[in-house]
Amino acid sequence: MANQRSLGPKIIGWLIVLVVVLGVPAFLLTREKTIEVTAAPVERGRVEQTITAIASGTVKATSTSLVAAGAMGTIMAFPSEEGDTVAKGDVLVELRHSELDAQVRLAEANLKVGESRLLQATLGKNISSKVSSTRVAQARAQYDQAKKDYEQAKTLMDKNSIARNLFDKAETAFKVAEEALAAALASEGENAVRDEEVIMAQANIEQLKAAVEVAEAMRDNAIVKAPFDGVVAKTMREVGEAVTIGMPLLQLVNPSDIYIEAPFDEANASQIKVGQKVRINIDAYREQDFYGTVDFISPVVSLNPDLSRTLNVQVKIEQDKDKFITGMSADVIILVDEKDDVIFAPTESLIRQEFAYVVEGGRAVRRDVTTGVGNWNTIEITEGLEEGDQLITSVSLAALKEGVKVKVVEKLAT
Repeated sequence: MANQRSLGPKIIGWLIVLVVVLGVPAFLLTREKTIEVTAAPVERGRVEQTITAIASGTVKATSTSLVAAGAMGTIMAFPSEEGDTVAKGDVLVELRHSELDAQVRLAEANLKVGESRLLQATLGKNISSKVSSTRVAQARAQYDQAKKDYEQAKTLMDKNSIARNLFDKAETAFKVAEEALAAALASEGENAVRDEEVIMAQANIEQLKAAVEVAEAMRDNAIVKAPFDGVVAKTMREVGEAVTIGMPLLQLVNPSDIYIEAPFDEANASQIKVGQKVRINIDAYREQDFYGTVDFISPVVSLNPDLSRTLNVQVKIEQDKDKFITGMSADVIILVDEKDDVIFAPTESLIRQEFAYVVEGGRAVRRDVTTGVGNWNTIEITEGLEEGDQLITSVSLAALKEGVKVKVVEKLAT
């Protein structure tokens, strides 16, 4: 009897141990799990649909030139140094040109000689013309008078009313006058020769003028001038250095007329239009947004060394151009569409942009959504969510599904 009484407490103790051993794991297995998630409220505000360049764009000058030497020679001077602002026509580089100056003077002297010869030929022509005209007039008057005297004498001779010697004298005078007129008329042919001399002298003047122009052009090629208003960005040669035709001497840019060129994925070609608004960011002013417009779209797609294909777009800078420097990199984002005062959510919180999870009563609830304009960061929600909904943003969690118990935390444990 005493043994039976001692066994009772032992059996109860073992039963308690058995319940603890078996019950705790069973409880742990059957208890509903709670997962930690991050969440953000659904808000109302501005949403943009954007296209981002696949690489940084480059600030370029519309007018930029590697100014080259137009002649062979030795650099004598750099009147304009790096950083200098110059106007179109200002001297940038001067080569030695003393010999070329002498050639210009020689050509000009030859032209003066030619002009003198033209003057002489013209005067000779005029004098010859006047002399021959006077000679012909005189010869013609003498001829007419001699002819008249001869005809009268012949009439009298036929009537035997004049002595023979007087008739012969009239006849001889007529023949002499006739020959003199012929000679005078023949002398007019010399005028044609004089005319030809003038024509040749005039042609010689044209040649000499051309020679002056050639000499001046050769001399001018030794003086390199600015082809447009701009700033000397870089000099590439030194005073005393010998150069050849076509050798770059300096770089000239016009910083007041700049733009940005940036590459975009060819897949976006149909969405990019001239005139679209563009947001620009540069490293020199990280906290500031600049704006411009699409000004030019390349008519061809470029094949790059990595076999990618891009569409180059030129952006006109609309503000604060003085903050941009040629050669700078710039991040370019084209604003395809913009909407204000709309419901939006973080783009990453949507699954395939078809549905999302919100927190309701401590549980994840699936909501099918319809989207509008958007970008990589935010997207418009036209149906499925309301302002203020607590939207789960950690959608990559494998355990996240409809109805699971969730706990919102600021940051997920790593």
